[in-house]
Amino acid sequence: KPSEKRGQNNIYQSHLSGMGLRLVLPEGTERKMMKGYERVNVPAAPAFDPTKTAVQYIYTKELPQWAQVAFKGTEKLNTIQSLVFPAAFGRSQNLLICAPTGAGKTNIAVLTILRLIGQHMDAAGGIGKDFKVVYMAPMKALVGEVAEKFGQRLGPLGVNVAELTGDMNLTKKELEQVHVIVTVPEKWDVMTRNSAAGSGLSDDGLQKLVQLIIIDEVHLLNDERGAVIETVVARSLRYQETS
Repeated sequence: KPSEKRGQNNIYQSHLSGMGLRLVLPEGTERKMMKGYERVNVPAAPAFDPTKTAVQYIYTKELPQWAQVAFKGTEKLNTIQSLVFPAAFGRSQNLLICAPTGAGKTNIAVLTILRLIGQHMDAAGGIGKDFKVVYMAPMKALVGEVAEKFGQRLGPLGVNVAELTGDMNLTKKELEQVHVIVTVPEKWDVMTRNSAAGSGLSDDGLQKLVQLIIIDEVHLLNDERGAVIETVVARSLRYQETS
């Protein structure tokens, strides 16, 4: 059912109106019904000007000295990294980061990992084995790339990073030693619902050590693989609620 124009040029009543939803398009949007389809011209958004929004950039020298190692060669965080810094490094809460490719989302992931590392670091700078980070990449081809990048940046802190895919399994000892597990949703689904696949670690034993889950390309929830992502997230939430 085509949308119906309602008063203002950029506000239209959609077929979702029964759900209390309103479709709002940017000012200047032009819509034209063509033969068999509707043409919508949306004007380009104005370029983001950080000077007008008074972004307070975070310089890496402001990080704790031990954390600066992960940002070697970087003078300051970029705009989106600086904006979310208080939440990523200063608080433990759920985050949804929406930004284009190349915007620096990986550095935000590193900030959240550094926060967790800081919580498990002793006075001498040592890191225990009592926590796990799970990074779910969208494709197996990216797992090795992400694991290598994290290993280079977090390795100097004593953080062990490992790949976990159908081709790269981990033994019970390796699972006990690793801090950051880079995997794909399908593999993590198997690891957390099948105790036998956990190389001897039970579902409960592995889950209770996971304190941070990072999902790359979470918009795949709307893809055919979305059911797997939803399953592993729901399983993690259920474990947190019952443990």
